[in-house]
Amino acid sequence: MSEIIILGAGVAGLSAAVHLAEAGYAVTVLEAKDCVGGRIRSVETAGIVVETGAEFIHGVPPDTFAWLREENLEHYELDGEDLVYDLDNRGHLDLQQEGDAEDESPLDLLEKMTEWSEMHAHRDMTFAEYLAQEGTSPEDAAGAIGYVEGFNAADHRVISIRSLAIQQRAEDATEGDRLFHVRGGYSRLAEAMAAKLMRIGGKIELGVVVDRIAWSHGTVKLHADNGKEFAGQAALVTLPLGVLQKKSVTFDPEPVEFLRETERMRMGHVCRVSMVFRTRFWAEMNHAQHHKLQKLSFLFPEKRRVPEGPAFEAFWTPYPSVDPIMTAWTGGPAAIAFAGLNPSQIAEIAVRDLALALGVPVEAVRQELLGYGTHDWTSDPFAHGAYSYVAAGGADASERMTQPLEGTLFFAGEHTDITGHWGTVHGAIRSGIRAAKQLIEIHPAVR
Repeated sequence: MSEIIILGAGVAGLSAAVHLAEAGYAVTVLEAKDCVGGRIRSVETAGIVVETGAEFIHGVPPDTFAWLREENLEHYELDGEDLVYDLDNRGHLDLQQEGDAEDESPLDLLEKMTEWSEMHAHRDMTFAEYLAQEGTSPEDAAGAIGYVEGFNAADHRVISIRSLAIQQRAEDATEGDRLFHVRGGYSRLAEAMAAKLMRIGGKIELGVVVDRIAWSHGTVKLHADNGKEFAGQAALVTLPLGVLQKKSVTFDPEPVEFLRETERMRMGHVCRVSMVFRTRFWAEMNHAQHHKLQKLSFLFPEKRRVPEGPAFEAFWTPYPSVDPIMTAWTGGPAAIAFAGLNPSQIAEIAVRDLALALGVPVEAVRQELLGYGTHDWTSDPFAHGAYSYVAAGGADASERMTQPLEGTLFFAGEHTDITGHWGTVHGAIRSGIRAAKQLIEIHPAVR
């Protein structure tokens, strides 16, 4: 049988491994951590499973839903009221239905940007440059920047508008405005993929930290820091973009052109904390928006602020699930302000900012808190960030990174997705399938 080594047991590596094992290849997946899933990380706190990494299924991507159906993984669609809050007047609560504000909505502005980009497909620029070009008002610009940085974990002064336009149309095609949760945690998907791989003869080795890949045409050796070596005729590398950019794993010889393409993308940063409370206290508030608060889904600021220190602005619940969970989120440059803080400090900031958003005393929220889950993806040596985005001028970088090297090194991961779904789980799954098909075409399995 043809021996294939896959580096990384995230969903890109696992989807590729299953595809290859089903085609008759001997597959070994090496994973540095003690669990599968990569940047999917579900944990239990106060008796409830919360997400500390990837959380949502965005839209109805067929590859993801095929796995859910095959493995009988229960999932549900988020549905509820998206509300905004007003921090003016010393934090006085003024909830409204999102969209009531007079300013142009970020989504409308992004649609205009997408149409402009489609008419000028040969031109690219940063989102900041586009806003300046269009003379966008400071109020509208602030809202759009908050959305782009929060959703993409990106710096608006760096991210490519061409990639945003491609992403926008990709989301339209998959009903990307719909969101789903996997009951019991997103990690169940990765665990189901791993279980299937082992059922069909594939192998997974956890806790293997590969530090060097030596390769030449038709042969590859992966060296681990514990002295072990793994050899095969080809390797499929699914390391996160941040790890590739840090050169935590060295290549011998170095794939210069490939690594140059990685520099045309960026690793985004996120700080998130999922808090578990005694009750859904927000649903019990005596407020004019009481009925909407009972079905609260997302909670956004009416106007973007520029805090002096670390702060959360966006919050959400798992409604219609009535688990008493509230997640606090910030992405992009604002997330860097949390660097160096420990989990309890991060949770305290989330409690403070949620209290401000809801207009209730901080102590009241603190007393309701039972536990929380968070993870520092930026300092995680096996991630170096949350997920990728495209820098201006780099919209073709992902496709260039998909090219196999001498039929021996293959690449997958959400940063190599070529369908406009960068930074998503389904983008990672698709990339793994794409890379597996490339490998099969070059190396037909010998059974």
